[in-house]
Amino acid sequence: MKISTKRKVGFAVSVLLWSLLITWINAWWFLFVNIILIDIFLTRFFDWSLKKYRISNTFKNVIEWITLLLIAALVSVGIKVLFVEAYKIPTPSMEKSLLAGDFIFVSKLAYGPKLPNTPLSIPFFPNQLETGQKTYSEKISMPYKRLHGFSSVKRNDVIVFSFPEGDTMVLQYPGQNYYSLVRQYGREYIHDNFNLLTHPVDRRENYIKRCIGLPGDTVVIKDGIVSVNRDEFEFMQTQKFKYYLTTTGEPLSNPILDTLKILKNEFTYNPANSLHVIYLTIAQAEYVSTVDEVRSLKRFVEPVLSFHNQEIFPHDERYKWTSDLFGPLMVPARGQTIELSRSNLPFYERIIRNYEENELIYTDSTMHINEKEMTSYTFKMDYYFVMGDNRHNSADSRYWGFVPEDHLLGKAVMIWLSIEPGESFFKGLRKERIFRRIK
Repeated sequence: MKISTKRKVGFAVSVLLWSLLITWINAWWFLFVNIILIDIFLTRFFDWSLKKYRISNTFKNVIEWITLLLIAALVSVGIKVLFVEAYKIPTPSMEKSLLAGDFIFVSKLAYGPKLPNTPLSIPFFPNQLETGQKTYSEKISMPYKRLHGFSSVKRNDVIVFSFPEGDTMVLQYPGQNYYSLVRQYGREYIHDNFNLLTHPVDRRENYIKRCIGLPGDTVVIKDGIVSVNRDEFEFMQTQKFKYYLTTTGEPLSNPILDTLKILKNEFTYNPANSLHVIYLTIAQAEYVSTVDEVRSLKRFVEPVLSFHNQEIFPHDERYKWTSDLFGPLMVPARGQTIELSRSNLPFYERIIRNYEENELIYTDSTMHINEKEMTSYTFKMDYYFVMGDNRHNSADSRYWGFVPEDHLLGKAVMIWLSIEPGESFFKGLRKERIFRRIK
């Protein structure tokens, strides 16, 4: 049987691409598909067409359409898992670097694609319906596996990750952090009075923040200024902070607000002392400070209070930290060993118990990990410390701690569309942001 050049080329390309993919994902048993490709392109031992079956043309068309749809779905899911995924920015926590209503591309290749822990799911559906019904099954649960990527996480990267404290949800309060509710009302009260839903790592809500601390770094925040390994983290012009602004007697004028692109409902004003509480970027603050009608401008710094702010990590009354006065805090690295003590346990207890799945029992004098008395601990994964660019309007590592490496999804690389929330497509389209690279 003579084999055409076209079929030979098709066979060579198909086998090469499939073999490269299988090598990349390290799933060698899928190589058996090459045997099918050999028969399709070369030997033709089996008839892969529908000609031998006596079925109507209509039924053949239906089968062809179903096949095309299945292939399209598989390709879409493959691209989403292995290469790139689109996300929408829902909140202003990254303003003004990223705005609510921005649609972004996230590269899975940057740090290596993370394979699903729960592969059985309904494609393109949210992880749960409004009724609380899950759209995935945990009957098959895969261990953490990440493929090779082009690079590793770098300081200042904008990263997308699964929310570390999203493992448990209160169905009656889907927008509330379960652990925050437990701190306020007690675990027993929450468990007795509400319905709870748990999610594996790959089925939790996705967050986007800027990486501030890498594994092994020490992070300190003093008066809102971040230092990493004693080097100050430079402010970016697009970063946003809360400011106290006073004028000479009237609210900020419309021309000033138009220049700042700030609406009147985006700040508060007290006529008794002409005080504005307003959120400004570094660039906006520099401009405002030169305006004649502005008498003073002061960046807000959250003070240390006499009582403990239980929402600030590590949620321990011995550490009266705030969002602007925080640390020092060491970010754990894989293979790093620390001496365990009652003073540093609040920082790493969740890592030992939840993220690295150990049994931890401790008293005032001893600590037992997996029924063995331990005085030290060696971390199994890398961790990251992240913050939002809108520093006074962001729930980040200052509130819930570290991002484990197995929660990392990818690097935000580009804005491909941007629409003002609440506006129609054409009226709200922000053309200047389309195809803008994320810095």
